[in-house]
Amino acid sequence: MVKLQTNIIDYSINHTKNGLTILVLLLLAHLLTFSHHASAGKIVKWKDDQGVTHYGDRVPTQYANRESSELNKQGVMVKQHKPANPQAQAVDIAKVEQDKKDKALLNTFTNAEEIDLARDRNLQLDLVAVEGLQVQKKTSLKRLATSQSYADSLAKKKKPVPADLNAEIKANQAEVDKQEQQISERKVIMENTRKRFDDDKARFIMLKNIASGGGATAEVKPLVSPATVAPITSEPVKAPANGANASKR
Repeated sequence: MVKLQTNIIDYSINHTKNGLTILVLLLLAHLLTFSHHASAGKIVKWKDDQGVTHYGDRVPTQYANRESSELNKQGVMVKQHKPANPQAQAVDIAKVEQDKKDKALLNTFTNAEEIDLARDRNLQLDLVAVEGLQVQKKTSLKRLATSQSYADSLAKKKKPVPADLNAEIKANQAEVDKQEQQISERKVIMENTRKRFDDDKARFIMLKNIASGGGATAEVKPLVSPATVAPITSEPVKAPANGANASKR
């Protein structure tokens, strides 16, 4: 029994010594690594994903976006690197892009009236397209009125409405709806075009005021366009009243 206790005590002492030895070896390795990089003249300190501190002559790529420090030979921090702020980066990128747009704007136009003329040229194709679609819709509405009127006359006489006539009415209504949707989409494009050029003109005037010494707070007054495209009014999409001015088959 005494021998067994002695063996247990010896094992505990040896185990404790081994643990201390490992700890000492780790500390020595850490110090040797630090000394090696100190002798090289540059020491960089960083932490890995587990929070373990490392030293080296450079930060590994996977930890480049983490906080790190540069130490001198005496182990004193001489420089600290903090990860970039995403919001600050976004602001810087936006400023660079805006500077490019401003430069292009000033290089493209010499006065605000030229911006109005460019806007009108860009609107012209959409304007022609809308006018064409409105003519097509008017024709489709007439066809729809004719078909619907004939169907109503049959219903008043208590006669069945042929399936092909119902299909024709449905097709005519679908055509009217499609044309109205296309008109609406074109108008949205035109409004976006107007807004884009109006914003460009306001920006152009502001930049010119700044360049002439007026300052960024100078009042920006919109100019009257010499060739403004008049807004297009859209007629409502409704099926004609039954029997209203429609010819019978």
